[in-house]
Amino acid sequence: MKPETKVTIAIPTYNRSKLLKTSLESALAQDYSDFQVLVLDNASSDDTEAVVRSFADARVTYVRNDTNIGIFGNWQRTIEINSSPYLSILSDDDVLLPNFICESVLGLDNHPHAGLSAAQAEFIDANGISVQVRNTEFSDNLPQGSIEGLEFIHQIADGRKWILRTSAVMFRASALRAVGGFDITHSKYLLDLNLYLRMAAQFDFFFIAKQLAQVRFHVEQDSQVSFHSLSGTGALAVMAERTDAIAYLLQSPRAEDASYRQWLAERLLHISMRRSEFASKLIPELNLSWSERLEIAIQEIASVIPSGKRLILVDENQWGCEMLPKFDALPFLEHDGQYWGAPLDDEIAIRELERMRQAGASFMVIAWPAFWWLDYYSGLRNYLSLNFRCILHNSRLVVFDLWL
Repeated sequence: MKPETKVTIAIPTYNRSKLLKTSLESALAQDYSDFQVLVLDNASSDDTEAVVRSFADARVTYVRNDTNIGIFGNWQRTIEINSSPYLSILSDDDVLLPNFICESVLGLDNHPHAGLSAAQAEFIDANGISVQVRNTEFSDNLPQGSIEGLEFIHQIADGRKWILRTSAVMFRASALRAVGGFDITHSKYLLDLNLYLRMAAQFDFFFIAKQLAQVRFHVEQDSQVSFHSLSGTGALAVMAERTDAIAYLLQSPRAEDASYRQWLAERLLHISMRRSEFASKLIPELNLSWSERLEIAIQEIASVIPSGKRLILVDENQWGCEMLPKFDALPFLEHDGQYWGAPLDDEIAIRELERMRQAGASFMVIAWPAFWWLDYYSGLRNYLSLNFRCILHNSRLVVFDLWL
């Protein structure tokens, strides 16, 4: 490795030579002169080595592991072998756009306290065709420019889904060494989030408001199974990482404020409850059944809301307003009394809440199937907490009295 080289693009790979060729081509097509590409072959049994050597490019270094050391081991090796001040880890199925290095280096050079730069990414399918996805399915819009590391952690604890695509990230090598590189604290599928939180506890981040990489989604990805299947453990692991985020905030100067500590305690209780909820899905006998929870919840609603009152039911349309015949229940969002789906953002949610409140809605009932709203729509959550009295809060229901 050449110590004078400013940037290393590392590509950990295993038995994915066809897609690797495309990734390697995109790395070598960068409009930046001072970089090298490091391919770490995790003992592939296909023609990976032949594909890499076919490029015959002096900027490419091929390293083959004698045995498969796993994703964690191979990713950690990128840090150990790297000799450049800046390091980017490109997944062997993703693609860099030509100005990725140039834009990322500029961001890190101009912000010496930033441990990493993170650009936006376009989503593509297995054939490289652009895929349109909803932000609610994948990620909130990322911020722009420099952001304090502790603010990043705060937003994650608050429920913000800021997902940094590793292929669109460039690390400052000294920051990686300072935090000890990758770790597997809660899940092997969250190597990246775990690293980002630990890094944010010590360094700022710089966000680039441009798409500089293409991230591929295909059935071979373990993360797809972990986060998008009934048996997946991804959501459970995210709750564990967010618990760690609160611990980092408690260790920070922000925790000197008593009201902030109270906020952290409230978030910790909610995240802990959500973590147990996901655990119950994997271990059904761990808690009450769906029908048992529903029966108890209906009784609790009747105990705090007078019969006949108009209420807003936030339940992801999983209960259905007909389950509450003693009340004038309306779904949220709603159009002509019919469920209209989740709001696009906090602004729409608050506007619709106020519209329904002015039309006579006296209470809002948030049922456990929609508890994710209390994370994702943090603006709505804060609006409710600041303006209305919470009259019931447990593992089944959160109920607000909408009368000021």
